[in-house]
Amino acid sequence: MPDKLVLGERVQKRAVVQPPRILPPHYLAISVLLILATAALDIAPLVANPWVYLGLVPMAAGIAIAVQGSRQFAAVETNIVPLTKSTTLVTDGVFAFSRNPMYLGMMLLLAGLAIIADNALAWSAVVAFWLIIQFAFIRREERLMAETFGDAYNEYKKSVRRWI
Repeated sequence: MPDKLVLGERVQKRAVVQPPRILPPHYLAISVLLILATAALDIAPLVANPWVYLGLVPMAAGIAIAVQGSRQFAAVETNIVPLTKSTTLVTDGVFAFSRNPMYLGMMLLLAGLAIIADNALAWSAVVAFWLIIQFAFIRREERLMAETFGDAYNEYKKSVRRWI
C-alpha cells in the first residue's frame, strides 16, 4: 500500500509544473515578425500573384480553429496555460479531430502567412515554430496529460491524432 501512495505523491508533484516564461503565443508573434521581415526582402517568389492570396484561407481556418479550442477550454474552465495541470480532458468539438487544435491553428496561420510572404525563407520560421511546439511543448504536455488523466487520456490519444 505505501508503494502506491509514494507513486501517487510523485505523480502529483510532477503534474504541477511551472509554466515556461516564453509561451506558444510569444513564439507565434516572433514567427509572424520573422515572416514579415522575409517578405520585405527581395527574394525570388515561389508563387505567382495573385495566387499568394490563397494564404488567407489557411490563415482564417487557423484563427477559427485556435479560437474555438480556447473557447472550449474556457467553457469547461480548464487551464489553457501550457505545461500546467489541466482540470478537464476536452475531447469533443475541435479536439475530436486534433489533440492540439490551438497549436494546429497557429501553424495554419503561419503557413498562410508564409504563402502570402511568397519566399522560401519565410517557411524557415514555420518549421522553427513547429519544432519548438512539437518538442518543447507537445511532448511534455502529453506526458503531463497521461499523468493527470491516465487511461482516459491514453484512450483519447489512440483515437485522435496529435496534429490532424
